[in-house]
Amino acid sequence: MYNLTIDEAVFSVVDLETTGLNPKNSQIIEIAALKVEGLIITDKFNTLVKPTYDFIPLNITKLTGITNAMVIDKPKIDKIFPEFLEFIEGSILVAHNANFDVSFLKEVHRQLYSRELTIPYVCTQNIAKRLFPDLNSKSLSNVASFLGVAYTQKHRAMSDALATFHIFKKMVEYLQDLKINKVLDLVKITNGKTLSHSGKRRRYV
Repeated sequence: MYNLTIDEAVFSVVDLETTGLNPKNSQIIEIAALKVEGLIITDKFNTLVKPTYDFIPLNITKLTGITNAMVIDKPKIDKIFPEFLEFIEGSILVAHNANFDVSFLKEVHRQLYSRELTIPYVCTQNIAKRLFPDLNSKSLSNVASFLGVAYTQKHRAMSDALATFHIFKKMVEYLQDLKINKVLDLVKITNGKTLSHSGKRRRYV
């Protein structure tokens, strides 16, 4: 998988909405994922999730627009998660601030299966830090604006996933200008590998 080119690999661009920031005491309330093959979206997964316990806090409703009434008849995470795992099987996860999303997925996996979830992932926020070090904020909205990516409905999982996908596509084109074309290189950049910007063409800014 790691030795595949970016064009050969299958990616799942993922975004979660949650009741808080800590996966130990917060819950997933929306999941979206886009299956990407050859940098083209080939399938979609999107669902609201009913919290297993407690309610959606008011501040989260204000942020996301997701209300308790919207999730009251939706499936709980134990019903949704196996379908989600099947959807992303064999792919490389892509997310903006991926550590956040992955931490929630790992916590749910531990709770349901009592074992660690192992999945390769790429973080577009970390890549932005390497590609665009002078950009003040590497938030999803700021990177989208910087790259000219439409981003209309913030803090909803499918809208965020679509924005992340288009950001990822533009980043891949930029990286290919730097002769970077392997999944392994994306993972290394996510994990802190520095980039040489000599000779790059500034096509997107």
